[in-house]
Amino acid sequence: MGRLPALTAVGLRVGLLACAGWSTSCRDDASQAAARAASRERSEVVVAKGAVPETKASVASAPLPAPAAPRKICDGQLGKPGRDLTKKALARKFAPGAKGPSPTLSTGKWLWINLWAAWCAPCKEEMPRLAGFAARLAQAGQDVTLAFVSLDDDERQLEQFLAASGEGHARATYWLRDGRERDDWLTAMGLPKAPDLPVQILVDPRGKVRCTVHGAIEDGDFAEIAAALATP
Repeated sequence: MGRLPALTAVGLRVGLLACAGWSTSCRDDASQAAARAASRERSEVVVAKGAVPETKASVASAPLPAPAAPRKICDGQLGKPGRDLTKKALARKFAPGAKGPSPTLSTGKWLWINLWAAWCAPCKEEMPRLAGFAARLAQAGQDVTLAFVSLDDDERQLEQFLAASGEGHARATYWLRDGRERDDWLTAMGLPKAPDLPVQILVDPRGKVRCTVHGAIEDGDFAEIAAALATP
């Protein structure tokens, strides 16, 4: 390794003498050769000093994030006796050709009430998920009725949404009109008169409200819903 700079210098002197009297291109070639040789010398010095280029193995990999724990959406509610589901009849709306719901919210099996509105984006986004959950529960032997209850103020907007609804979205719904009817019903369910939508209410076969969930249902909530509906 110690002889490399001396040999390189000799080679450059020979090349420059050979180019004496030649054209400009020869002088350019000699300059380029000198630059390459200087670069090699610097590289040899770096290697001689023991510098090691960084490799992927020398970079510590970031730890993977821990999986999120399932939400406890009914935590602390299922052990309580629950309030009675109001038996008051509700107004109904449904798209042309769609089958309307029964005049009252019936019990005798688990009832999943979804409070929504046509202006509520999260409400509309979760509708296919709720329908899919209900179908999965039925396949698993858990009979549950999914009932949509609209809190729309604009009747025309509600009717237009139902008429334009595609697969997985509500085409029939109960409707709580704005005013005393809505206020009384929400109060009976233990909710404020202007709740943030969506809201989920799980009612057991005896007509007792067992769980209220404020907010949209997520994909990872199925196990919690299934466990809640299996509560005696």
